Amino acid sequence: MFALQRVRQFRLLSALVVGSIVCCAKSVNEPGNMSFVKETVDKLLKGYDIRLRPDFGGAPVAVGMSIDVASIDMVSEVNMHLHSR
Repeated sequence: MFALQRVRQFRLLSALVVGSIVCCAKSVNEPGNMSFVKETVDKLLKGYDIRLRPDFGGAPVAVGMSIDVASIDMVSEVNMHLHSR
């Protein structure tokens, strides 16, 4: 029961953070709005403990991600190192 509540809280928090970022994304470059953005994010993250993973005490949480590479700048064949942007 507690684990399910933590997952729901995490999902709600994630949705709120993403929503606030999307709403403020257009005007974030204006210097006067930076304090508003910081204040909003601080309010959303109040009480959040970064040391605890979602569903703490329960089964591991699968986290997936995808990366889209826009361009590859340079590939060094000598040491097999690439630079991307």
